[in-house]
Amino acid sequence: MTQQQFIEEIKRLSVTERIALLEAISRSLREDLATTDGDVATLTSEPPETNIQSETELRLAAVHRLRGIIKFDGDPLTDEELKDIYTDYVIEKYS
Repeated sequence: MTQQQFIEEIKRLSVTERIALLEAISRSLREDLATTDGDVATLTSEPPETNIQSETELRLAAVHRLRGIIKFDGDPLTDEELKDIYTDYVIEKYS
């Protein structure tokens, strides 16, 4: 299907269907721009396989940057200690 045929098909859709299509395209663009930090040049110049690889690399880089962000004074809290702290918080909040 050529671009012109595609446009003609879109014009044949009802208003509701065109709005739904517009929202789907907008959502897709937002997701793509979020994975490239808004760099449109990256999206238009790279093949799809590269975008997937770049997304994976971005996520791994974020994990490496966040590693060690939380420092404990001593040993990390146990599950039981965390439950107690959360229970105390909820009791205080709703009492």
